[in-house]
Amino acid sequence: MEHAKTRKPTQQEIDRAETDLLITLSSLTNRGLAKMVGCHESKISRTDWRFIASVLCAFGMASDISPVSMAFSYALENISKKKSPVCKTEDSQVTMEF
Repeated sequence: MEHAKTRKPTQQEIDRAETDLLITLSSLTNRGLAKMVGCHESKISRTDWRFIASVLCAFGMASDISPVSMAFSYALENISKKKSPVCKTEDSQVTMEF
């Protein structure tokens, strides 16, 4: 709840969040998402994604589902996981792999 905003989300924010949700969900089928969530496939098909987007906006979490912000977080995660190159003392030349 520390992310919650004190103002009502605008229509544009809700539209953007709904679009981001639908883009993210487009990579899954209803059956695949139902398996992940642990519910029946019919529940997924009846879900009101606009309502979900409105709730995410109200909690200030809409940016968490944005494909752009997810791409940045994945990129930063991969960059931070790389180990620094190790210098070998037996070679006269140092090689670095990126």
